[in-house]
Amino acid sequence: MRYIKTIYRWEMQRIFTNWRKTATLFLLPAVLMMLALNLFPMIINFISTGSLTSRPIVIVNAPDSFIEYLDEDVDSHVFNYEFWDYDKLTELRDNEGIQSVVKNGTVICTFWSGKNGIGFDDEISYYYTALNEGEYHTESKATVYVAFSASSFTGRYQAEQFKQGVLEKYQDTLIDTLGGDYAIIGSSLFSVDGNNLVTRFMNFRTNANAAASRVIPGILLILMYYCVYSLSEDMFAQEKDRGFLTKLYMTPVGAGRIIIGKSLAIIAISSASTYVTMTVMFFVSWINRSNSAMSLLPFGLFLTPVQLLIVAVTVPVTCFLMTAMCLTVVFSLDRLQDTIVNLQLPLILFLADFFIQMFRSTRPVTFEYFIPLHNSLEIMSETFNAQDKFWHVAVLVILNSAIAALIFMKVIRRQRLCR
Repeated sequence: MRYIKTIYRWEMQRIFTNWRKTATLFLLPAVLMMLALNLFPMIINFISTGSLTSRPIVIVNAPDSFIEYLDEDVDSHVFNYEFWDYDKLTELRDNEGIQSVVKNGTVICTFWSGKNGIGFDDEISYYYTALNEGEYHTESKATVYVAFSASSFTGRYQAEQFKQGVLEKYQDTLIDTLGGDYAIIGSSLFSVDGNNLVTRFMNFRTNANAAASRVIPGILLILMYYCVYSLSEDMFAQEKDRGFLTKLYMTPVGAGRIIIGKSLAIIAISSASTYVTMTVMFFVSWINRSNSAMSLLPFGLFLTPVQLLIVAVTVPVTCFLMTAMCLTVVFSLDRLQDTIVNLQLPLILFLADFFIQMFRSTRPVTFEYFIPLHNSLEIMSETFNAQDKFWHVAVLVILNSAIAALIFMKVIRRQRLCR
């Protein structure tokens, strides 16, 4: 154990005394993550719509109650609005121009009373008047339609954010603004004080965590592997190519202790780098007060202590398995060029997993928790969504650790025989 600690401290000191390596391992992943979070949605939006900027929300036949709500509600100011009358929408629909408008990422919100010659606000007022007069089976035909293109990532996300952040809260205010006597007699729905900081915090957290669960775990997994394979190349592949590792094996320390000590340093540094990146991620989320739909990291990202603990456990276990994978590559190939190329290949798989997670609309099925490394992505994603389960975390820790331990034992046994 004393020799393992010596090797571990030696490698840690070698990394942290070199400011360039320290910056590359700790600052570069955080910078890359911030660039990805800000540039990626713009690139996706440009590919699907031909524009780098988000489109305004088009409001068709906006009733007075909605316009007043937009003026008074602070959260609704996140979006830009363009107001149309119904004639313009009908003209575009007749000429099939509505499809091109929606495909470029524009979200169209249409207010329709359900009856010709009657405004949206009037229909709502008639509905509450009927309820006040005892006609409890009455129904309102007033409808709010939200149209967007499913092929536009920004349009789809902006529509969902507009629905949750503006329309749903606007609907809650209708009974107070248009309910008339029905609201006065005490039949109004329970409403929460809009200035309640806890309520506002939880609303922000719900939206931010749901958005983050699609992109953050995949990016973290890519950055973790980037750190692990860079360190594995530096501590093992290059030293093996120079013959320095063979000289270390000739010392009384032993091949097993050398590999374990170096590997512990890789796991510790990669885990610490991931924690730093996550800290930066949370900080950026809380200063992103604009909460733009173009951002993949909206305002209010937050994890409970238990959720933070799950992520904190998942990271080193994942780095443990990644390190074992890299060692298998390093000690299976002779040429340094071949080793570097093969170490980089898993990045393609992690990138594919990132895109799958980003665009999937269903929760993971049970067998996915038994796929090494992929289960790390799913566990972190569920943790952001507060859908984590104990047995999922237990499977990840036991399965990934067991596979990594078996790989390490095989690598160490082979190196002892080679010595």
